[in-house]
Amino acid sequence: MKKVMENDIYIAQKRISTENFLLKLNRQAHQLEVYKKADGQALRKNYSIRKDFVPCEYTIYEKIKEMPCLFGREDSPTPYGVFDIVKKSKVKEEYISGYHKKYERIKFFGYLVIFEDYFIHSDLYMDRVTSETFEQAEPISNGDTGTAGCIRVSQKNVEWLLENIEVGTTVIL
Repeated sequence: MKKVMENDIYIAQKRISTENFLLKLNRQAHQLEVYKKADGQALRKNYSIRKDFVPCEYTIYEKIKEMPCLFGREDSPTPYGVFDIVKKSKVKEEYISGYHKKYERIKFFGYLVIFEDYFIHSDLYMDRVTSETFEQAEPISNGDTGTAGCIRVSQKNVEWLLENIEVGTTVIL
């Protein structure tokens, strides 16, 4: 994973937000970027801003993490837009899906729902694999170059997301 510099990127919104994190899909870099709420002074420290700027009127997010990811292929794209996480699973909770070109049913272990059938989830496994055996199983998604529209990250990264990201967190796709 690339080391993110302290003043790498900030996202500022002219609204007060209660979410501690923001997620953004960087399609060019094939990264899911994680931003954490920062103190308003962080913006002043790293960017030239007019003297009458009031940082407390903004929500500032600083990039803290980048996760390699796959997203929708040309024939089944990941939508563009701004969404909120509407649901999340428990860590290693299994989900059975029918969205795979080669297999009728597949599983992944851990997910966040962006909207409808669009998730951020882990690698894919055969449907016979269980939450007790998947760590020893070979993912069927190794070598994939895209998804059916979801955002796919490693098991380690989906577990980090599930431990840190709350329902209601904004996702920019």
